[in-house]
Amino acid sequence: MLAKKKNRMKKKLIIGASICFILLITGWAFRSWMPSHERIHSALPPHSFYSFTLTESDARIPCLQAEVEGIPFQVELDIGHDGILSLPKHLLEQLTYKSDSGTVFFAGIRGKKYEAPVFTVPKLYVGDLAFVNVPVEEGNSEFEHDANLQTTRNPDPPDIKARIGWQAFSGMVILIDLNKSIAICCDSLETLKERGHAIEQFVSTNFLPRKEFIEFEADIGNRTVKCLLDTGCTLNLIHTPLPVLEAANEQPEFARINFANPLPAAMLSVGGSPLGPCIFYETQLPFGVEAIIGVDFLETQIVCIDFINRKLLLCPVPKDDSSDPHATLPTSPPL
Repeated sequence: MLAKKKNRMKKKLIIGASICFILLITGWAFRSWMPSHERIHSALPPHSFYSFTLTESDARIPCLQAEVEGIPFQVELDIGHDGILSLPKHLLEQLTYKSDSGTVFFAGIRGKKYEAPVFTVPKLYVGDLAFVNVPVEEGNSEFEHDANLQTTRNPDPPDIKARIGWQAFSGMVILIDLNKSIAICCDSLETLKERGHAIEQFVSTNFLPRKEFIEFEADIGNRTVKCLLDTGCTLNLIHTPLPVLEAANEQPEFARINFANPLPAAMLSVGGSPLGPCIFYETQLPFGVEAIIGVDFLETQIVCIDFINRKLLLCPVPKDDSSDPHATLPTSPPL
């Protein structure tokens, strides 16, 4: 009788161990089968390379095609946005699987502070690239109104835009060519080289230490300036000293611009290498920013942002291939 009990116990142990083994093998097989475009970790798998077509918003901001829960939409590629994803309320209300994640506080170009509820969505698709467990801010109408620099009084409710910010690409390399309307996400600069992009022709500079923005140092005319890279801003803006305020309690008015009187074009150089002329508008900028490099200048450059090594690489758009719709970047033979 005791022997039978031992045999039954032994069989149960064998069956249990077999089930555990099967589950482990199944889990391993599932992870191996899972498509490489599932971005679950902060880095893409080796040799990952995804190319996207950029469109343009009415304000000339580059846009990507995105999808959440089968709902397609255009999202602005806003590298000046210190966040991952922002969606308008009407789109968020259509989502079934979002979950509350608290509130976020942020500041805008006019120096105001805003707040917005935050949700988590299980998956965001941008082309073939899937972002998993994505924090999503609800778009703020006051922020959208203030972000329109040419509007001082607008009684109509603003059009809330979907935005994808620079934090979505943390752990990646992203290349943006506004002139050719393409963007590329990949795992490393080496992968770009393997695909034939001669990034050794680019001028390279390190990000400045501040974590909220992509900032770098450039020479503009005879000034050395801390610049913020912003594909969400059409113009190039440069900070001017505050005037003497008439009253001690008077607050500066940020981002007030005289659009009729831009500054004369000045050469923008990085690391002593000239990249081309740049036209700035004078204004007063908040949060210690000295200049914003926007779409007006970035349309003349191929921009590569290496978030892994915190480097910005820039290369003027080649002038001899502007008539070729299939030309993309300066290339070298694949390695």
